[in-house]
Amino acid sequence: METDTGAGERGGAMSDLAMSDLEADIRQLGLRLHARARRPGLLRGLSGRLLARVARDDGWRDSLFPLIEALPQLRDAGAIAAHLRAGLPAARRADWLDALLRLAARPGLAWSVRVFTRRLALHFLCEENEKALRGVLAGLARVPARATLDAVGEQVLSEAEADQYLDRNLRLLEWMGTMARPHGPPHLSLKLSALTPRFDPLDPGGTRHRVLGRMAPLIDAASRLGATLTVDMEHYALKEAILDLFLHLAEACPGAWQPAIALQAYLRDTGDDLVRVHATARRLGRRLGVRLVKGAYWDQEQAWAAQRGWPVPAWTDKAATDAAFEAHTVWLLERSDCLHPAIASHNLRSQALALTHARRLGIADTDWEMQMLFGMAEPLRDALAGEGAPLRIYVPTGALDTGIAYLIRRLMENTASTSVLRQSYLDGVDAESLLQTPHPPPVRESAALPAPAKTFANLPLLDFSQAGERDRFAGALRSVRARLPLRHAGFSGRHLARNPAAPEEVLGEVGLALPEDADIAVARARAAFPAWRDTPASERCARLRRAAALLAARRHELAALAVLETAKPWREADADVAEAVDFLGYYAGQMEILDGWNDTHNFPGEDNAWRYEPRGVAVVIAPWNFPYALLCGMTSAALAAGNCVVMKPALPALLTAHALRDVLHEAGIPFDVLQLLPGDADVGEALVCHAGVQVVAFTGSRQTGLAILRAAHTPAPEQRHVKQVVCEMGGKNAIVVDADADPDEAVAGILASAFGYSGQKCSACSRVIVVEPVHDALLSRLAAAADALVWGPPEDPACDHGPLISAAARDKALSYIEIGRQEGRMVWQGWVPGAEKGGGWYVSPTIFADIRPHHRLAREEVFGPVLAVMRAPDFATALEMALDSDYALTGGVYSRLPAHLALARARFAVGNLYLNRPITGARVGIQSFGGVALSGTGIQAGGPDYLKQFLWSRCVSVNTMRHGFMPSVSAP
Repeated sequence: METDTGAGERGGAMSDLAMSDLEADIRQLGLRLHARARRPGLLRGLSGRLLARVARDDGWRDSLFPLIEALPQLRDAGAIAAHLRAGLPAARRADWLDALLRLAARPGLAWSVRVFTRRLALHFLCEENEKALRGVLAGLARVPARATLDAVGEQVLSEAEADQYLDRNLRLLEWMGTMARPHGPPHLSLKLSALTPRFDPLDPGGTRHRVLGRMAPLIDAASRLGATLTVDMEHYALKEAILDLFLHLAEACPGAWQPAIALQAYLRDTGDDLVRVHATARRLGRRLGVRLVKGAYWDQEQAWAAQRGWPVPAWTDKAATDAAFEAHTVWLLERSDCLHPAIASHNLRSQALALTHARRLGIADTDWEMQMLFGMAEPLRDALAGEGAPLRIYVPTGALDTGIAYLIRRLMENTASTSVLRQSYLDGVDAESLLQTPHPPPVRESAALPAPAKTFANLPLLDFSQAGERDRFAGALRSVRARLPLRHAGFSGRHLARNPAAPEEVLGEVGLALPEDADIAVARARAAFPAWRDTPASERCARLRRAAALLAARRHELAALAVLETAKPWREADADVAEAVDFLGYYAGQMEILDGWNDTHNFPGEDNAWRYEPRGVAVVIAPWNFPYALLCGMTSAALAAGNCVVMKPALPALLTAHALRDVLHEAGIPFDVLQLLPGDADVGEALVCHAGVQVVAFTGSRQTGLAILRAAHTPAPEQRHVKQVVCEMGGKNAIVVDADADPDEAVAGILASAFGYSGQKCSACSRVIVVEPVHDALLSRLAAAADALVWGPPEDPACDHGPLISAAARDKALSYIEIGRQEGRMVWQGWVPGAEKGGGWYVSPTIFADIRPHHRLAREEVFGPVLAVMRAPDFATALEMALDSDYALTGGVYSRLPAHLALARARFAVGNLYLNRPITGARVGIQSFGGVALSGTGIQAGGPDYLKQFLWSRCVSVNTMRHGFMPSVSAP
C-alpha cells in the first residue's frame, strides 16, 4: 500500500499538483459562474429585504435574531411584543425597518412576527412530513440536484428523545426510498450524539455501545435501500469520539449502505483525520464518503477554548480556513478512487476550484459531488447546476418551532461580515475579489509561548476527549491502588479511610490527634511565626508557586486519590486539584501586590505610611467535599500572608490532606509553619478556643460555622486579641426558569447543578422555581433527562455520579426524601447500586414537585441528590421565592428577556449569580466565591479581598522635624 502523506502540513495535506497551475482555469470558470448567478439577494420578497437590512447593521442583527430563537417559548402576544421591544434601539431611527418593527411590537400584531418567522424558516427548513418532502425534492429535481436530509430539533437529553430521533431518521429513510427516482438512493445526515443522551468521550466504550445499539436498525434500513448515511461532525470536544465511531461503523457494519463523514476544514488537525479515513478505506477495500465543510462552530470553538484555557483547535483567520479548505479539496479529489468527496461550500472560488480540478482529473460525476445548504446561495446553486456539476442539497427537516436553533445558526453565519454569502449577495463584492487566492498570515510561533511565571492564569482542566489523557488518568488510578493501603502515623488515635463506593475497602490508616495535641501544635506554630513573618513575601510566594507546580505535575495521581477517598468522578477530581493549584498561584500574586509600605499623605516635617502585617497562628478547618481546593485555598492564603497554619481537615478526606501537606513541605514550607492535625470535632473545638490562635478559617455547615463564630469570639483565659474568623457556610440555592428560557440549556444546567458530585456542593442547586407557563413541560423533560444519568463507582468513567461521603450523609439524605414524600409529589427517582453490605453509601437521586416556600425541603440544606421543584405565577414572584431563604450563596436564572436578566442582576442578592448557565464551578480569580446571610461573611474566596482577612493593617507616622530643622527639600 502506498504511503499517504501531507497530513502534517499547514492547512492539511497538499497535492503534488501546484495550485498555481489551476489559477487561470479557476478564474475563468469562476467568472462564468458569477455571470450565471444573476438573481440577486439571499431571499426574495419582504423576508429578503428585511434580512438584508438587518444583516448590514450589527445592532439589529444581534437584537432581532435572539427574538427569533426565543419565539417557540413565547406563549402569548404580550411576551412576543416585550421581546421585540427589547430588541429595538432606545432612539428612533429614520428608516422603514425601525417603523415596521415598532409597529409590530404591539400585542395586537404579535401574530405578524410568528407569520414572518414561519415564512423565513420555510426558506431554510423542510417541514417533516411526506407531502412537504415530496415538494422540496421535486423542486430540487428541477435544478437539477439531489438531497441529503437532516432531522434537526431540540437537544437530546433523554432516552425517549433519542428514540424519537431514531424513529424520525428511519421514517425519512423510508420516505426517501419511496421517492427514489429521479432522486437516487436515500441520503441521510445524522448526528451520533443525538442517538444517546450520554455521548461522553470520557466513556468511549459505553458511548460506542449505546450508539451502535440505536444505529443497528438504521444500518439495516440503509443496507436494504442502498442509502448513504453521513455522520455530521459536531463541536471539537466530540470530534475524536465521532471519528472513532465512524471508522468502527465502516468496519463493523458491512452491507449495501454507503458510510460517509463530515470533516471541518477550519480545524487544524483535519489533514490528519483525512489521512485516517483514507487509510481505513484502503485497508477495508470499501469506499468511504467525506463531506468537506468549512465548519459550523467557529465562534463557539473560540469561546470554549478561551473559557477552558485550551489551545484553539481552529484556524483563527478566515484566509487560513479557506486555504486549508482548498488544500483538502485537492487532496480528496485526487483520492476519489477510494473516497467519495463531497465538497460543501457556498464560496464561489472554493466551488470553482473543486469543479475545475475534478474535470482536470477526469473524475466521473458519480464519484464526487458538490453540496450546498437548502435555501442558501440559490443563485450559485443554479449556476453550478447549469455547468453540469453533480449537486446535492443539504435539507434540514423538522418542526418549524424546534428547528429554530438551526435557523438562527444559519442566519448568524451567513450574515456575518466575513460570510461569503453576505459579501456576494448583500454587499455586492465583485467577482475578481471573490476569486482571489486566500493568503493566510504567517504563523506567529511566539503566540504559543507560556505566560511569565508570576502572571496568574487558571490551570486548564484535563481534556478527557483525548485518549492519551484518559489513559494517563486510568494509569494513575492503577498506580494509587498499587500503593494501598496508605499509612500515616504520628498520633495515638486511629482512623480507617474507606472507599464510599465500597465501604468494606480500607484505603488507608491515619493517626488521629487528641485535644491535648492542639496545645503542642499551636505552641510549635507560635514559635515558628516570627521567622516566617520576617521571611520576605517574595520568598513565601515563590514557595507557594513551587507547590503549585508540584501539584500540577502530579495532578493525575492526586486526583485519582480523591476519586477513591471522596468518591469524586474523574472530571470533578481533576477540577479539585486544578483549583488548588489556582489558589496557590492567585494568592501568591495577591500578596505581592499587598506587600510593603504605602504612603498615605506626607507633610513637610511628617511622613505617613501604612502596611499589612500577618496575624499569627491560623487554624484551617476544611470540609471533605473539595479535599484539595478548599483546604489548599484557606491554607495558601494564610501562608502567603505570613501566618503559620494548623490544618484540621474533615475525617473523610485525611489521605488527600496528607498528600497536600507533603507537597507543601516539599515546596519549602517549614514543618512547624504548616502542621496537619487530623482529629475529631473535639480537636477542632480545642483549636478554635485556643488562646494562641489569631485566625480561624472555616468552610462547612451552618451549624458548625455558627458554633465556631460563638466560640472564637468568646475570649479564652489569657487571650489578648480578638480572633478573626473567615467563615463560609452552606446554601439553599435556587435556579429560576423563566417562561422564555431555552429548555435545552435550562434542563442540562439544572441537572449539572443539582446532581453534580451527587449534590454534595454548597453551591449545588436544590430548588428550581419555574414560571407557570412552562412548569409542567420543564418538569416532565427534567425527569426524563435525569433518568439518563448513571450512578455507580466514580472509579468507573461510565458513571456520572457516585455515592455520598458517609453512612451518616446517606441517612440524612434518605430522611429528607421521606420528608419530601410527605410535603410534595415525587416525580422521579433514579436507580443506584444496591445498599447491601459493602454496596456503597448511595442515595437514589430524587425530584419532588409541588413544594411550597414554607416546606422544609424548600428551606433546609440537604447536601445530597434531592431536588425540589416549585411553581411561580410570574418571574417577579419567582425571584421573590428564590430570595426567601436563610442562605445567599449561589443562584441562577434562565431567561432570554433582557429586562428580566437585568432585574435578576439587580435584585437576586447572592454571592454568585449565574445567568443562563449552571450555578456551580466558580473559578479562582474569575468568579470569586462566597455568600452572605447565613452562607458566609461576604468576603469571597479567590477574589481580591480574601487575603486581607488573614492580615491586619497598621500606620506609622514619623516626625522628621527637629527643633525647627527639617531635612532638605527642593525649592519649588
